[in-house]
Amino acid sequence: MQKAFIQSYMLTMTGFSMSGFALFTFPMMLAEDRNNSWLTFIQHSPLPIWQYYLSKLVRVLLCFVSSIAIVFAVGGLVKGVEMTAQEWVISALLLLVTSIVFLAIGLLLVQIQSEQTMSVVANLLYFVLAIMGGSWMPVSLFPDWVQRICKLMPSYHVNQLVTTYAQEGDFLWKSLLIVLGYAIIFLGIALVMNRKTEQQ
Repeated sequence: MQKAFIQSYMLTMTGFSMSGFALFTFPMMLAEDRNNSWLTFIQHSPLPIWQYYLSKLVRVLLCFVSSIAIVFAVGGLVKGVEMTAQEWVISALLLLVTSIVFLAIGLLLVQIQSEQTMSVVANLLYFVLAIMGGSWMPVSLFPDWVQRICKLMPSYHVNQLVTTYAQEGDFLWKSLLIVLGYAIIFLGIALVMNRKTEQQ
């Protein structure tokens, strides 16, 4: 039971740390470039805009990989978490794939023009997603009505997908589809808001 808890905590905290990069580092990078008119310069240069966004995405993904490597190393070498090589690799891949929903939320945050307001909203989302997603404690400890709300959170399904695979070997396709669905919705809203801002 103790080993299962440590394993679960390791996985959920990895997702939690990755959400921090997506909600703070990623949007702040884009907001800084926007405020410095660097993004405007890119748009009027021969460099395709997709290459700019790709470079930012790669940078954040490197942060994600570093986070996974560090937390997994501590879990395996210090805390004694035991998984097969396949389970380590697939768990890491699931965390990377599902991180797209946090990046989509980060793109939404960039649409907030005030950096101070963006920071406040990011902090609120950071803690709500962690608490309601079960990153810090099992959602089963909450009252039933709170649990129902928790199960609507994308972070809940990220955690369920990864921990269920690692502990039981089962792949929760429903949770994966929900996470990807949220990502598509958030990304779509961000793109619409960005186009409206550019037209103003």
